[in-house]
Amino acid sequence: MSTPDLTMVSEADWNEARRRLPVIRRLAENRTRTRADVVAGAAELGFGATQIYAFLRAYLDDPRLTTLLPAGCGPPWGYSKLKAEVNAVIEEAIDAVYLTRQRLKIVDLVAEVHRQCVARGLAKPGRKAVTARVRKRPAREIVAKREGRKAARDRYVPAIGSLEAHWPLSLIQIDHTLVDVIVVDSETRTSIQRPWLTLAIDVCTRCVAGFHLSLEPPSATSVALCLSHGALAKDSWLAERRIDAVWPVRGIPERLHLDNAKEFRSEALKRGCEQYGIAIDHRPVRTPHYGGHIERLIGTMMGKVHLLPGTTFSNVQAKGDLNPDKTAAMTLEEVERWLGHAIAGVYHRELHRGIAMTPLAAWERGIAGDDATLGRGEPTAVADPRRFLIDFLPIERRLIRCDGVALHSIAYWSDVLSTWIGHPEPMIVRYDPRDLSRIYLLGPDGSYYDLSYRDLRRPAISLWEHRLALKRLREDGRMQVDEAAIFRTVETMRAIADDAVHASKKARRQRARRLLVAPAVQRDLPQGNPADTDICREVGDEQQPHERMFQVEEW
Repeated sequence: MSTPDLTMVSEADWNEARRRLPVIRRLAENRTRTRADVVAGAAELGFGATQIYAFLRAYLDDPRLTTLLPAGCGPPWGYSKLKAEVNAVIEEAIDAVYLTRQRLKIVDLVAEVHRQCVARGLAKPGRKAVTARVRKRPAREIVAKREGRKAARDRYVPAIGSLEAHWPLSLIQIDHTLVDVIVVDSETRTSIQRPWLTLAIDVCTRCVAGFHLSLEPPSATSVALCLSHGALAKDSWLAERRIDAVWPVRGIPERLHLDNAKEFRSEALKRGCEQYGIAIDHRPVRTPHYGGHIERLIGTMMGKVHLLPGTTFSNVQAKGDLNPDKTAAMTLEEVERWLGHAIAGVYHRELHRGIAMTPLAAWERGIAGDDATLGRGEPTAVADPRRFLIDFLPIERRLIRCDGVALHSIAYWSDVLSTWIGHPEPMIVRYDPRDLSRIYLLGPDGSYYDLSYRDLRRPAISLWEHRLALKRLREDGRMQVDEAAIFRTVETMRAIADDAVHASKKARRQRARRLLVAPAVQRDLPQGNPADTDICREVGDEQQPHERMFQVEEW
């Protein structure tokens, strides 16, 4: 017998069960009871002997007070007055009409049942009868049939399993999101698009390890830049952006916890992590709860972003009739600086309910320890920031020929290549999609060597510009693509983008990405002076990848 909801039992029924309990319990415990004993008990309670025997059988099966509650009026639960044929029609209609991805309403199901009953000459059931039979179906089955198995699994399967991170940098989660704000062009202040944010969180302390803001969709490069930002010290990064805050998170992590996106399974990321002893754990497929820490952090950051001009909010209802394109006012660099303040100056200093302290205090305790916790000590520092970033950049393999190395239909050269001309095996080449003016060749000695354009007169371009140029050449019908044609096309495209910057959002977006290719100093120098151009080239060449990794944009 099922136990009723005790809060729904009336006081009168409860008192009646209490009145019956002593007599029935005495009879149940009396193993030598006779019919005379039962008749005496019946007289005491005011029932017939047959009813007492029924009470006794029920109590012996389930010796609880609720067994002796008075039975309710009416038929028992589940009893149906409908004919079997009508019940069959309802069940068939539920399977054929209601439990489908069309997700029809109950009123549509009732209409279908009535139609079939009329066609078969049966009495039409009421809406309550149809609804009652729907509710008898398991809730997980209903969701699986109407919304899909994933929705049913997310809603009803227990979220077993947990991530354990007992010390700082023992586990880092990384994920991407579109920022709920539209950025504007740095010169015209006209809207461009929503940027992408790649975030890394230290699970133990809930500190933000690092982030990368980009105009391009997630890629292996955005993961590399986020990881580099998290592993390197951030003092100079904060100073460049005039952020007066402390961001102590730095060091090589022990494990990365990632989802199964393509950029998280790239060869570049795999080899880079193997190089530095970083383990990679991919969350089980279709188990979003395993990424709960980074998902909550993204939600927190987006909640803060909703305060900015140009916010798109997270849903249409919250946005209302607001036009984000008209209210947008912040450039990509300004949003990046704002995020730096929001993370280092606010989020790290706010109480985190999950750890009952601020993330900054949790980091300090995890590193130095306290009376109750043993600290892990200073994290493993990155000895060579330039090498660390290069080790995570995209990989290609090329043979060394007499004219150098060809990558993306562009020729590269360095005097060091003379040593390896004719090497029988392809050698690893890494490139930064944000700036193709320089690539990095991994020599047999394990060192990276910089290779520049064979023609040093060529301007720095990004991979997205390169691919757009190839597309333009194909549209022009040029089947034989050569390096000179690519750079001529890029220059033409840049001129078109500059001329149309006030008329086309797409052109503004292309121009903004291109400006981020060159170091910021190039944009600050006066135009038209060849000497100034040479200075720009020299300054840009002197900068290392990790020094300009937040001044240019990636493809």
